[in-house]
Amino acid sequence: MLDIQPIVDYFNQGHTVYYSKKAARSKNNRVAIYIRVSTKLQEHKFSLRAQIQELTRYAEQMGWDIIAIYRDVDSGGKLDKKGLSTMLDDVDEDKIDVVLCIEQDRLSRLDTVAWEYLKSQLRENDVKIAEPGNITDLANEDDEFISDIKNLIAKREKRSIVKKMMRGKRQRTREGKGWGKPPWEFNYDKNTGSYTINEKWAWVIQYIDDKYLNEGLSDANIALALTAVTKTPSGKAWDSQHIRQRLNSKAYHGVMEKSFGNGETIVVDNVFPLLRSEETWHKIQAKRKQKYQRRAPVHPHLLRNVHTTCGYCGHKLAVKQSGSAAYAFHYYLQHSTEYKHNYSPNCGMSINTIRIEFNLVKAVKEILASEETAKRYIQFEFSQADIDKLTADIAAANRLLNDVQAKYDNLLDLVLDGGGGFSKAALETKQASLEAERDAHTARKRQLEDRKEALAANMFNYEVVYQYLAVAERFEVELNEHEKMEMVGRLFSSGVLYEDRYVLQGNIAGITFEVEVPVAPDPFAHLNNVWTKQKEEKRKGQLD
Repeated sequence: MLDIQPIVDYFNQGHTVYYSKKAARSKNNRVAIYIRVSTKLQEHKFSLRAQIQELTRYAEQMGWDIIAIYRDVDSGGKLDKKGLSTMLDDVDEDKIDVVLCIEQDRLSRLDTVAWEYLKSQLRENDVKIAEPGNITDLANEDDEFISDIKNLIAKREKRSIVKKMMRGKRQRTREGKGWGKPPWEFNYDKNTGSYTINEKWAWVIQYIDDKYLNEGLSDANIALALTAVTKTPSGKAWDSQHIRQRLNSKAYHGVMEKSFGNGETIVVDNVFPLLRSEETWHKIQAKRKQKYQRRAPVHPHLLRNVHTTCGYCGHKLAVKQSGSAAYAFHYYLQHSTEYKHNYSPNCGMSINTIRIEFNLVKAVKEILASEETAKRYIQFEFSQADIDKLTADIAAANRLLNDVQAKYDNLLDLVLDGGGGFSKAALETKQASLEAERDAHTARKRQLEDRKEALAANMFNYEVVYQYLAVAERFEVELNEHEKMEMVGRLFSSGVLYEDRYVLQGNIAGITFEVEVPVAPDPFAHLNNVWTKQKEEKRKGQLD
């Protein structure tokens, strides 16, 4: 019995072919074993060893000389594979009489053209295909017909496997279970299909957000700044694509979103641990749209800079104008494409903004009027769970800070000991990198501590909100339409629209708060009241 362990070891070193030293190479008795597995996972488990063991045993039972063993870790639907190509070269050089595989589908799940090419190579060199218990002579029409049927079945089975695999992936996604390689900022537990925060890299998200939103850096400049702090987990420099992916991804506010080849996009909330708020993501997207998207000139509108989504289908709503400057523009919050119930994922939401605008101004005025009226719109109380979450985040940031400090201290010890063989320039570069990383962790820890202190001390209260919204007192008297639009966009980064209410979201010192504005049932009721009041005042003035 051939010892298969050296073969397995040889393959695991990256080699494709193993030649047996004891092969007699007698004509009509020379067999080449071909094995294939589809994935690295199969290769390193049982399939590789199992195929070699069964096929070598069968070859010895048949009295064949094993002259070569070829392997591929690849799809059966591809003709251009290293092991298969090497075997066909040896077929052309008349080294092989029989190709032995565990099943023909290991050799081929090819399309018709590729399969005909493979058959012709074997047939012209008088090489047979063998499986344990069966030999196919391609020169025999009946054998070739059966072989063609096997290839057809293998192709259908492959398509079926792919469909089942994709159905499984879609179902796994719907259930909120992960698959595939996770972002660097998360750890993935393949047993539970769940994600946890990778504390070593999670800080990167807040670092990127701060550079983009507060310092106004471009993707490329953020990449340069981050590289100065630390390299990527793979040891390379950060680039603009790394930054762009992290700024655009919904995963960091908990959302798993995957698109599939059948056109379906599945979105599941609360899959990933939170590394940024949804409000921050909306701010980022609004800024990116403003910066990069070229749009036709539009009239300023109170709600245009608020990132609004539909409360029913979750899709984005845009401020759209109708009418003309010669008469009067009307504005609507509606889906960016016309609703078609047969194929559109949208729900047909369209609200005249007149129904919202005066209630928004009214809400801000009532919030500023007194704490009692403010409570109609804003919840000021936070639970102990919010404090506990911040405490855990601070502890994680502190661990990262301590880790970097330990590395920095070790570096100083190395410098004092003479450098340990490293150049002065290399040590200085490493020192600067550790200092930058330490500063980043220190800043994040301080920010979290400030937020915790604000909640613990009940500092998020009416007085704080009043100061935040006080600028809106100038709404109707001192600001033009463009300035009003800019102000509302700064006060409220996002909003969710329902038929009867518009929930606006603001952020003070990292604490999100909501203002719920009623949607008036009649878009012109308020205007009619205003016009009636103006007429009465005018008539009264004339009488006086």
